[in-house]
Amino acid sequence: MINYSPKVGEVLECDFGQFQYDPETQRPLADNYDGRIPPEIVKKRMVIVLNGKLDSGCLVVPISSTKNLGFIHKGLHIPLDPANFRVTAFYDMRERWAKTDLIQMVSRQRLYKLMDNGQRFDHHLPRDVVTQVQLAVIKAINASSLIPQP
Repeated sequence: MINYSPKVGEVLECDFGQFQYDPETQRPLADNYDGRIPPEIVKKRMVIVLNGKLDSGCLVVPISSTKNLGFIHKGLHIPLDPANFRVTAFYDMRERWAKTDLIQMVSRQRLYKLMDNGQRFDHHLPRDVVTQVQLAVIKAINASSLIPQP
């Protein structure tokens, strides 16, 4: 886990946990309020920090390699250039999206620096990419009217 306030645009790994499954049907429990419920985001994945100065937590946007054309066309899933990511023993070179509709506050206990071959490293996205993600979050929370139009 991290023990510092990460910067805006820093990429970290977040352990969101998993769904709990019904032992008979092997489907996620939809009424388990003590765990994740579909369509909430799950598993360990990269996230983009949007605010690291919240009491013991951070506001993050999950990164996913699952393509959703509907959300891409709505401007809620922002494509991330593979060149902006370091290939590691775990993360390969592939298309990824910032899923701004899944923004959430997480405890710093869920967050870790990225790692490659046992070594942790810092990773930040370019400012213009972070701005695109921030604007999409505004759209995701239905507040586009707050952005001045040209």
